[in-house]
Parts: sequence; structure tokens; C-alpha cells
Amino acid sequence: MRIAQRLLWTYAVFGLVLGTVYYFLTEEWVGSFTLWFLGLMPAIVAVWWIRHGPTRGVRESDDPDADPSSSAGESLGSFPMATAWPVFLVLGVIVTGASLVYGLLILPVGAFLIVWAIAGLARESRG
Repeated sequence: MRIAQRLLWTYAVFGLVLGTVYYFLTEEWVGSFTLWFLGLMPAIVAVWWIRHGPTRGVRESDDPDADPSSSAGESLGSFPMATAWPVFLVLGVIVTGASLVYGLLILPVGAFLIVWAIAGLARESRG
């Protein structure tokens, strides 16, 4: 947990500092906001983690004396072997991104593809 929190705080500081430096060098708002939000998102997760506590006891990554076999056998869940839903999800993201560049006329198509693919993945993961 400590290593993961340290990484989250490092990413947060990196994004916030880089966004501030970028703004003072370029005086451009869009890139600055993007970098600030890049730093804000890991900070939100880190603050939530601190407030709600760890989900398990000491992780193997935090134990300096742990060996690789100490984390073996953890169940990761079941995943489908072959599915087409990620293809539709990526297609939806591409169409949504293209709509932001070329015009908002095709935005509903991209949003529909994204929602449809996420719903399909959720239904398929239930087994």
C-alpha cells in the first residue's frame, strides 16, 4: 500500500507542477488544464485511499522480505478468452475523438458505441 500511495502522490505532484510550469512557459490554458487534471486524478484516489484505509493487510510489495511465491495463487477472477467488445469500445472512442475534431454531428454515434460496448462487456463478465 505504501508503495502504491507513494506512486500516486508522485504522479499527482508531477502533473500539477508540470501543468503550472507549462502555463508559465506557454500561457496556454488547454494544455495546462489537461496537465493539472492529470495530477488531480491520482491525488483524488490517494486521498480516498487515506480516508477509507487499505483494502487488505500488508501487501507483498510492501514487505522487503517477501519472495515471489508469497503472492502466488491469488484469484484474479474469470475473463473471457475471446470477445469482440473491446474492438467496439475502441471504435467508439475513435469516433468520439473524431467528432471532437471534425464536428459534433457524429458524437452520439461514438457515445452509443462506447455505452453499448461497456454494457456488452459487463453482461459477458457475469458469466
